[in-house]
Amino acid sequence: MLLWIQRGDPWDFVNAQGIWSRHLSRAGPLGGIWDGLRAGWAGVRQLASGSHTHTYWPAVSGTDPMRVAAVNLECLAALVLFVALTVVAWRRFGAPYGLFAALSLAIPLSYPSERWPLLSMPRFGLVIFPLFMALAVIGRRPRVHTAILATSSIFLGVAVTQWALWQWVA
Repeated sequence: MLLWIQRGDPWDFVNAQGIWSRHLSRAGPLGGIWDGLRAGWAGVRQLASGSHTHTYWPAVSGTDPMRVAAVNLECLAALVLFVALTVVAWRRFGAPYGLFAALSLAIPLSYPSERWPLLSMPRFGLVIFPLFMALAVIGRRPRVHTAILATSSIFLGVAVTQWALWQWVA
């Protein structure tokens, strides 16, 4: 009703993904994973070459190619971590929690962005509660717990710095 009043179209939410250059992948979540792997590999090649021109992945206007490579690699690393935690959640807590985590990852993976295939994957994964339960199981030992806290603190510092510099943090 609110969309109808404010925007004149009660079904306007259906087109919301277009703003972010997202599209429904014909391959479902596998399409997002494939695009993310391609962008991650392109990011590795971009960072290894040191070139500041878009050579391996479609250009994002007004964005430094090295930043594009770093963001794509960051999102791919988050996806790898979340998939591993999904496996832990499935094995430790059973199919319902594992399935919840897998489906929660599958939804954003089914709508990859053309320029940033895994756009916001860290943000999407942070709200999947079985992943935190799996992380708690992994962090039962004091040394592992300390490593998790240290790594999380470093990434928090990076995210706060990005936010302070008006960069997209997700």
